Amino acid sequence: MDSLSRRTVLAGLGALAAAPLIGTTATAAPESVIWDGDPARGTSVFDGLEKEPGSITVVNDATYGKCFRYETWDNADGTKERCESRGLRLPDGSVYRPGSGTLGEVQYLGWRANWNVNPKSGKWIAVYQFHISGESSSQAQSGPFVLRTLGDGKLYFQLTGPSGANQHIWSATFPVNTWSSFAIGYKMSRGTDGWCEFFYNGKQQTFSNGQTRYPGPTLWGDHVNHKWGVYRSGGNSGHATALLNHAKLGRTYADVAG
Repeated sequence: MDSLSRRTVLAGLGALAAAPLIGTTATAAPESVIWDGDPARGTSVFDGLEKEPGSITVVNDATYGKCFRYETWDNADGTKERCESRGLRLPDGSVYRPGSGTLGEVQYLGWRANWNVNPKSGKWIAVYQFHISGESSSQAQSGPFVLRTLGDGKLYFQLTGPSGANQHIWSATFPVNTWSSFAIGYKMSRGTDGWCEFFYNGKQQTFSNGQTRYPGPTLWGDHVNHKWGVYRSGGNSGHATALLNHAKLGRTYADVAG
């Protein structure tokens, strides 16, 4: 083979090597997950457990394997019941608290839930809270986000502002005894540049403003805690359980999608 032919063959081989394989696509690796609520670590993945009354354990589910199980029952005196995990703890034992140090960041929280609850008409149950902490006496003591039912067969996404004004910005039929997936995206902000997004069973939802993003502050006080479980008005409906699986906090929806 003469030198010209050899150069032609080598050039052709180089072009083949540089060309992408048919049927493949280049995809960017997802950003790392900030927190992973792996039940294999037990309840040490949470900052704290609130059982008034109740129990929080790890059980095996036929569909998803190891899950967290929240269980509560009525207080004899008819007062509110709270069985919730509070906050996030990293594998090194440190507590992760979205707060002043995360202002301006965009985060996404995703999880699966299965609720066996039966609220009476007019009684409320909160099944997830993005709960403020360190607020002043003049500011809202809850919020900015709550997922709850009012005993009317509906699941509501409630948005609360620093002044205490709250509104239901999304609703759907409350799912009972079935697995559902959720994700909330938000920008950490004390001002009007804050926002939230919401995903239900893999689909981004439209809020009451007709948009897929709702504006508003997401932080006042020191920090916020992610809380799962069953928190409900007293004199409710006896025994209740909730299962939690695939809980993750990340910087993109892809990091946490169930």
